[in-house]
Amino acid sequence: MPRKVAILLILLAISTLMRVVEAANTAETSSWIGVGVNVLFIVGIMRGSEGARAILRGLAALGFILSAIGMMMVAASGLASTNLGMIAMVSGLFGAVVSGFMFWCLGQEDVISWITARRIGADT
Repeated sequence: MPRKVAILLILLAISTLMRVVEAANTAETSSWIGVGVNVLFIVGIMRGSEGARAILRGLAALGFILSAIGMMMVAASGLASTNLGMIAMVSGLFGAVVSGFMFWCLGQEDVISWITARRIGADT
């Protein structure tokens, strides 16, 4: 397994854990659905699903764009100099970095080769 994929899976596991905490503190079914979707993405990557890779790559691109828009909105509103604004900017930056890494990682040739090998059973 390429180190990039291991880091990606750790980031997905952290995201899943955060969704579990959120779901445990709310009564909304959608939170548990989010947990299930995250688990399916992790399983999909581990099993070598090209569909999971393509969907995650698309969601990463969308996440990067939305994080950038969020940071621009905070900057344009003039809130960036307040404590809450700084938290929003750091959160947006973190989201952009994670999304950018995910998009980059899932487009790398060694990752694609590893996923293909997992799918055909050549790599265990």
